[in-house]
Amino acid sequence: MSAPDTAPARARAIDWRDGPLGRIWPPLVTFAVIVLLWEGLISAFGIPVYVLPSPADIWLAFINSPGVLLSHAGITLFEAIAGFVLGSLLGAMLGTLFAYFPLVARGFMPYIIAANTIPVVAVAPIIIIWFGHGLPSKIAVTTFLSFFPLALNMMKGLQSYDRTIMAVFHVAAASGPQRFFKMRLPSALPYVFVGLKLNVTFSVIGAIVAEFVQADKGLGFVIMTSYRTLAMPRLWAAMFLSALIGIAFFAVIAAIERLALPWHASLDDQT
Repeated sequence: MSAPDTAPARARAIDWRDGPLGRIWPPLVTFAVIVLLWEGLISAFGIPVYVLPSPADIWLAFINSPGVLLSHAGITLFEAIAGFVLGSLLGAMLGTLFAYFPLVARGFMPYIIAANTIPVVAVAPIIIIWFGHGLPSKIAVTTFLSFFPLALNMMKGLQSYDRTIMAVFHVAAASGPQRFFKMRLPSALPYVFVGLKLNVTFSVIGAIVAEFVQADKGLGFVIMTSYRTLAMPRLWAAMFLSALIGIAFFAVIAAIERLALPWHASLDDQT
């Protein structure tokens, strides 16, 4: 009698751990532990606020002017999203071109790699001179930084199709677009989402670095002005907001990946 009663309970426990709540609570618990240890160490060792502010100091800096910080975060978010979209479109087009024309890839890939290795802080002033000091230059820097990961993954994904399935498509006299949309692109989607996830992080970094160089708004501007005045709690608050933007952005792409690729084995092991 007891076995049938406990089996559903065990099944529910397993489902709970594998569900959304099971994926959310581990980082939340880790965050709480880090905050408690951080606050305790600051109090125990008397670390000055300009060296390392406590979580309480950072929270106070945020709630003292939440509207201002959130408005700056909104600007950075807009720049990151716009650069992400443009960079991803450019990367997808380049990756497709390189996959279908290997000679073009061999000719241009070394220069694209070289351009991607140039520090963004060196490229940002040049782009700002070309596009001005407004939003277009920030979006251009973000686009420049976030196109390469998807281009590389798109090319690799489109080249990693099953040759046997391709032979079946040839036998069926499938057209080029049919082979692309029904065989090569679905096979490339796992690679595409890897590139998109990398683009997410690079887009946020690109937006903030562009604001370091020349800006009067955005989280990068807040970080630089706070550093100059040694307003370290405000600086850390801006950094945490940028991290939250990156986490939220990444979570959106991961959710889309789960909807688009429920069949892929890699999703079974994601936490």
